[in-house]
Amino acid sequence: MSDEVTAIEIRKKLTEVLTHSSIDLATSKDGVNWATSAFFANLDEDLFRLTLILENRGRTLDQLRANPNVGVKVVPGGIADPFAQGLGTVTLRDDSERDETFQALLRKEPQVEPFFAAPVTAVVIDIDWWRVTHLGGGWLPGKVLERGNGA
Repeated sequence: MSDEVTAIEIRKKLTEVLTHSSIDLATSKDGVNWATSAFFANLDEDLFRLTLILENRGRTLDQLRANPNVGVKVVPGGIADPFAQGLGTVTLRDDSERDETFQALLRKEPQVEPFFAAPVTAVVIDIDWWRVTHLGGGWLPGKVLERGNGA
C-alpha cells in the first residue's frame, strides 16, 4: 500500500472539515495584522468558494477593503483533529448577491440569523489552495489541495 495521499483523499477530508460552521480570518493593512472569526458557508458546493458576512464598521472589513488577501483556518476540534488552512482573495458582494450569502449561511448555521439585522457586508473568499492537516492520519506536514487540480 502506498503512503502517498491522493487529491481525492485530501478533498474528502477537507469536505469533512468544512462542515464546521466557523472560520478564522487573518488580515493585514499597513503592517497591522488582525484575526477574527465568522460563520461561513460554501457557495455552489465549491470547496474553494466561501461566503460570509462582516460588520460594516469592523476592523476586518476595513483591512480587507485595503488588502483583499486573507489567510483562513477551519478547526472543528482541537489541533490534533483534522483542520484546514488556506489563502484566498476577498470580493465584496453587492446588494443583489447579499441574499445568496444570507441563505447559504442560514442553511448551514441557523444561529447566524440575528447578525443579519446588524449593518453587515456579504463577502466571497476565493481560496487559492488549502492545506489539510490530520495528525492522527499522519498528515504532518499537511497535504495541499489546489484549486483546479482535477480532484
